[in-house]
Amino acid sequence: MTHQSSSQQPPYRHEEGRFDPSLGELVTILWQRRGVVLISFVGVLMMAVLGISQWSEHYLAVAEVGISHPVGHGKWQGHAGEIGGARDGGVTISAQEIETLIAQMKSQDVLSAAAAVLRGDGVWADPISQGEAIDRIRAGLEAKRIGNAAVIQVTYQSPSATRSAQVLQAVLESHVWWREERQKQSLRQQVQEVSSQYETAQRILADRENSLMAWQRAAGVLDVEEGKLMLERIYALDAEAEDIGRELAVARVALENVREGQTLADLLALPDVASNPIVSQLAERFDALRSEYAALDQRYGPKHPVMKSKARALDDLRAKLMEAAKAASRSAHHALDLAVAGAAEKLKLVTAQRDQWQARLMERHDRMQGQAALLRAVEAARSEVLELGTKTQNLQREFAAFRGDMDILRPAAVPSTAEFPNRRDLYLMAVLAALFGAVVAAMLRHYFDQTIDDDFDVETRFGSRLFARIPMMGPHDLSDKTDTAVNEAVGHLAVLMRIMRQGTPGEKGAPNSAQIQSKDEARAQAQVIAMTSAVSGEGKSHLTRHVARVLAEFGARVLVINADLHDPGMGLVHEGAETPRDVNSAIIGDMTAVLAGDCAVGDAIGRVDAGGYDYLGANLPVPGNIATGLLEAGLGDLIAELRGHYDHIIVDTPPILSVADAIVAMGAANVWLFVLRCGHSKKRDIAQAMDQMRAVGIVPDGVILNGARPRRAYGVAPSATPLTEDMG
Repeated sequence: MTHQSSSQQPPYRHEEGRFDPSLGELVTILWQRRGVVLISFVGVLMMAVLGISQWSEHYLAVAEVGISHPVGHGKWQGHAGEIGGARDGGVTISAQEIETLIAQMKSQDVLSAAAAVLRGDGVWADPISQGEAIDRIRAGLEAKRIGNAAVIQVTYQSPSATRSAQVLQAVLESHVWWREERQKQSLRQQVQEVSSQYETAQRILADRENSLMAWQRAAGVLDVEEGKLMLERIYALDAEAEDIGRELAVARVALENVREGQTLADLLALPDVASNPIVSQLAERFDALRSEYAALDQRYGPKHPVMKSKARALDDLRAKLMEAAKAASRSAHHALDLAVAGAAEKLKLVTAQRDQWQARLMERHDRMQGQAALLRAVEAARSEVLELGTKTQNLQREFAAFRGDMDILRPAAVPSTAEFPNRRDLYLMAVLAALFGAVVAAMLRHYFDQTIDDDFDVETRFGSRLFARIPMMGPHDLSDKTDTAVNEAVGHLAVLMRIMRQGTPGEKGAPNSAQIQSKDEARAQAQVIAMTSAVSGEGKSHLTRHVARVLAEFGARVLVINADLHDPGMGLVHEGAETPRDVNSAIIGDMTAVLAGDCAVGDAIGRVDAGGYDYLGANLPVPGNIATGLLEAGLGDLIAELRGHYDHIIVDTPPILSVADAIVAMGAANVWLFVLRCGHSKKRDIAQAMDQMRAVGIVPDGVILNGARPRRAYGVAPSATPLTEDMG
């Protein structure tokens, strides 16, 4: 049959099918969708306002702390000339020391002192515990070094501007006070130790002076050798007294360390505790178990049952080790108490013995010899007293003039503005987000409106007639339970194909012999129907199967050719067949072999018993270029050879926009049907497919709208069961 020329079709604007708007078109789209824009803008803005109403602004108070001299070196030590950078007035501070100071600022002691001050000032109106106050301070406190300078910038963030400044100032003052107290305590211990040594030296000097005076009163003449021996004995007793004095000082220091040791590490650091057999044995087991735990932790992870068992064993062993260390510490404490008491008593006895020997020496020695010996002892004691007195005075003077190594360079001030983002910034961002959301909503609405629906006017938009509206088809369309509405729609389409094959009826009156002969010749040739679509998923293969079945039921000889060599599939056969050879008992050949000339057409055509039509298709997919070449070279001749044996030949083509095979297959047909699907087909895809067909002079005879809303069947009550869609 003849077809209308493409020039007679109404012009089609290709731009209407594309979603590539310019700036002017974008403004037009937003105006057309102003309802969606307004609703989206108001909705997003209201949700943002509700969220912002729950937002609390934060104020950041800033302060700076400077280090006046190197950490750990106070002015009282008098080594300013030896400190690096101190000669030219500079201060050299390492990054590790800065990090230590920052960690000390966030320590429990400093924050506890700050929390106590703040609670006393009534900064927190609500009653909170000490732990909660410390947690609040630590959560908002931050500290960092400014460049490479010996300056630390400290900040505190709080919802209240006044509170942020108060908390930050309390933390700074507590930190400076805490460091000064630690440094003063160290200096105070030095003063006490030197003062104790000075008092002891004074007592020794007084004793020696008294001894010298007593000797001078009761000195006698002694033998020279005997005097030397007695003098050596006195020197030995002096040396022994000095050794005992040092041992006494060491014992006192060790006793103080034992008293201060609280943790396991501190206890194990004590020699008396570490040398305990039980403690040393448990320490070795603890170290071995901890090494084993570390090795297993890399393999299994902390949640593994083995790791949990090891962790419990490690905790038990640590507790045993702690108990043993404490027991050893108590023993060491008792032993040190006895050692201190014994050393003091021994020192007293040695001193008394030395005094006795001095008394005897003064009584028995020659005045010149005894006086010289006693003068040396007195001079040594006096020299020691002078040295210790000078050191004590220097330490007391430096303690009185003590000044810490940290200064508050910039105190905390009440911030005037909140930190970003404040409420004004959030409201501005909410407006921008609402505008953006409104634009996106309008564009999405416009984009999804490109999908055709049941009311889509095919003839107005694309210049092709609507041949049929096919309702949604279920998964068992070849069974006896096929929906009546679907059968009626497909039946109307099949009748229309038969009318088109028979030709247009002549004018009124008896037909002449030429008209009768032309119709007979037309009936002798098969009608070649090409079923095509723009993209896959339009239901084209299912529709081909339905039309073939209905035409076969009318008594026509029908052949279905699957021209999709890229993806042959089984949609044109039936749902239960796994390969084309399962269509019936006969062995089916391959359409690819027929087009290549390796197989006869009769050997490749199979019978679909369930549909009553013949089927010709490929068994396996064929690569793109080869498939196109085979169709272009042999499909026209194949159809021409088969036209005399069938009434209808339905060619199922691949999607037009996927491969070029569809255009090649449609060139061999005389009826072109274009299949669309409601809710799936896009206007831009339809426009592109129409443009490709018109480029080669193909204008579809009609459009089939698949997936349309079903209408009530004539003479049959409406079904209560909803129809489902399975387009395949």
